[in-house]
Amino acid sequence: MILSTLPDCRAAIAPHAPAIADDGTDLDNTEFLRAVQRAATTLRAANVSTGDVVATMLPDTAALVISLFAIWRLGAAAAPINPSLTAPDAHYQMGNAGAEVLVAAQRPASVAPVRAVIVADELTATASDGLEAVRPSDDAPALILHTNGGAGRPMGMMLDHINLNAMCRLAIEAFGLTDSDHSLLILPLSQINGIAVGALSPLLAGGCATITSQFSPETFFDTIERSHATYFSMVPKMYTALSELPAQVRPNTSSVRFAICGVAPAGIELQTKFEHRYGIPIINGRGLTDVPARARCISAPAVARQEPSELARGTERNPALH
Repeated sequence: MILSTLPDCRAAIAPHAPAIADDGTDLDNTEFLRAVQRAATTLRAANVSTGDVVATMLPDTAALVISLFAIWRLGAAAAPINPSLTAPDAHYQMGNAGAEVLVAAQRPASVAPVRAVIVADELTATASDGLEAVRPSDDAPALILHTNGGAGRPMGMMLDHINLNAMCRLAIEAFGLTDSDHSLLILPLSQINGIAVGALSPLLAGGCATITSQFSPETFFDTIERSHATYFSMVPKMYTALSELPAQVRPNTSSVRFAICGVAPAGIELQTKFEHRYGIPIINGRGLTDVPARARCISAPAVARQEPSELARGTERNPALH
């Protein structure tokens, strides 16, 4: 499936099926497509085109997912940046990724190293120009993410479209995702786990995703019951917090097929305790979204910097992903 045309395909197949939701938004497939088209028109008006890089510095909402698909619709690459970063750290990541345009919740207090800033409220305010989506090549850049590479500055990694699609296909096959699945997205959308497992995989499988603004043990199961989510992905400390809720808390978890523990694995004791209490098996998914060998390093930590040509020679296509 081509990510840039996924909203179009979903709207054609099931126009009124749910697509993406957050605390204040609930879009079906047709509404999702229209939002992506309007966002793409706004980005095109800022001269974004094939091969460009657009940084997104937004809270975890439907607007961030819309911005990703709008960026891909133009053949550009997205560089998600954690909005809680300090200005110097955010500016470093924008510059390192080569971003020329920034989509942000509000205009930065300090001058960002980009030629244009689009405020989130303006992203879908323009009528669509009706242009069709670009179909990027497999090796075209899709995402540029930054991760801690040890000492020194964070390392920038570029994932191309075949790389990102491989991650999603792996998640879809591993978890048996179908158009009946509903992801409750808790992990940050500035990280690959949140993007690939929480948002893209259910959408590619024909399902939907609900984004929750923040994790709270006291209200988490209310969200489960309200959304009828079939799976979610969290980190061990979140599962621990849920396992330690008062004994009288007895939520309805009948919609949930499984839970994923990303970033770090959940121990056997925690897995057993959580499953016995809530009837939800925890699957350790650490490694599922680790950046495969196809990803290309665009920067290295100061303690181990290499020339770009050396980095390019050191990355090979991983046959297991194809």
